[in-house]
Amino acid sequence: MNNNLEIQNTGDRKKLLLGIIIMLIAATLFGTLGTLTNLAVQAGLSPVAFAMWRELLGTISLIILLAFGLGKTTKADRISLSKIPRNQIRNLVIASLAFSAYSLAMFYAFVELSVALAMLLFYTFPAIVTILCAITGVERLNSPKVIALILSLIGGALAVFGQLLGQSVQISTLGIVLALGAALGMSVFYMIGRSGYQSLPPTYATTFFLAAGTIVFAICGVVFGEGATLIAPFVDTSAYVWFILVFAGLAGAAIPTMLMITSIRMIGASRASTMQIFEPVVAAVFAAIFLGQQIYSIQIVGGILIICAAYILQRKTKESSVESLSVPAIGIQKVE
Repeated sequence: MNNNLEIQNTGDRKKLLLGIIIMLIAATLFGTLGTLTNLAVQAGLSPVAFAMWRELLGTISLIILLAFGLGKTTKADRISLSKIPRNQIRNLVIASLAFSAYSLAMFYAFVELSVALAMLLFYTFPAIVTILCAITGVERLNSPKVIALILSLIGGALAVFGQLLGQSVQISTLGIVLALGAALGMSVFYMIGRSGYQSLPPTYATTFFLAAGTIVFAICGVVFGEGATLIAPFVDTSAYVWFILVFAGLAGAAIPTMLMITSIRMIGASRASTMQIFEPVVAAVFAAIFLGQQIYSIQIVGGILIICAAYILQRKTKESSVESLSVPAIGIQKVE
């Protein structure tokens, strides 16, 4: 019996480590978006046009991957749309609205605030997720999680503060509300993603989210008088612009979103959200490489703290356990 328990603990720890690695990869890919947005704007695209094309090309890339069988479920596990529980369809719609609201709120927060300050406020969302998980009883709040969360929040703050050094800070009440609203939207997305639409594989769910985002950004572009900018890629048909858009759609949106959902299901919302704080560290590195921005020592320290948090989270303790990927389609299973 002890041998069986040891084997189970080893399997849980491997699954926990794998889920953390998947989330770190997702955060790394998400970290490219700041640099890609900057390069796209320099190439003549508006931010809303870049966002719409990123979502659209991400949707198309996933549809192509699914057509070739990548990301599909086996026939035995495949469920027709009509057999998916209504509550999961409802949760999927709510999650897509939360995801779109987060994207829109951050887009306009960047207009009202310095980008680094907006990111600093937004990355309060892992704390919100962890608190909500504890209050609702979905996941147990233990010492390793709290320590890892604190280390990650400090690390993320240091990474963002490095971007503020030597720059004037733009601030407004509306911008603060928008950034915190984006944090709330992402928190809702994480909580629902835990097991709210478990019948849908991550590839299918991601395709739905990106398609919804495409529609939302297209409507915003038209409503706010930027409709002409949405067709800018066809006006400037240079290979450089299309490379940025295709890369952003596939590597900056489709793949990391799919990995994020996978990680949430594997290790729980609180652990996954804690690891996403690695994103601003990666963003600073990419900005230094491709935009010539300076990396400060505090940003390096921030990255080290987040890696330490990852190490703490992957350690298997008697008080912690990880659920398997095959979570029941209905209801929320507790993760400790």
